[in-house]
Amino acid sequence: MRHPQNYRAYGVLLRGGRVLIAAEWVGPVFAWKYPGGGVEAGETAEEAVAREFGEEAGMDVRVAAELLDPGTRISPWTGVPYTPVYFLVESSDEPVAPDGEAVELDFMDPGAVLASPRVAAPEKRALRAALGRTGR
Repeated sequence: MRHPQNYRAYGVLLRGGRVLIAAEWVGPVFAWKYPGGGVEAGETAEEAVAREFGEEAGMDVRVAAELLDPGTRISPWTGVPYTPVYFLVESSDEPVAPDGEAVELDFMDPGAVLASPRVAAPEKRALRAALGRTGR
């Protein structure tokens, strides 16, 4: 299975009117993003987002829907091309960053996320899509 350049899968998890944010250093910027990461050879983007939630947040998730596939972009944080895809995910697990993961996990108000300069444009579009799908 061939993947686009720097293929990345991210999951938007909404709970109680809030969205799970993974705050971490991306290059020189302390960014807010969703749990996720690189799609490995031989796995689908859906498999990758489930694996990454386990690695970054200690959570089992179920992919509910694809939200956004914006194509290859240039990262505002690193200047490197990447190809993200965003999914709406569901889980009843509580997020806990495993030892060795340099990430801060927190459920945040979607309005604050949408207003923050720490959030890249595709993440904001994915959150708007998630909120629209769930009627929030």
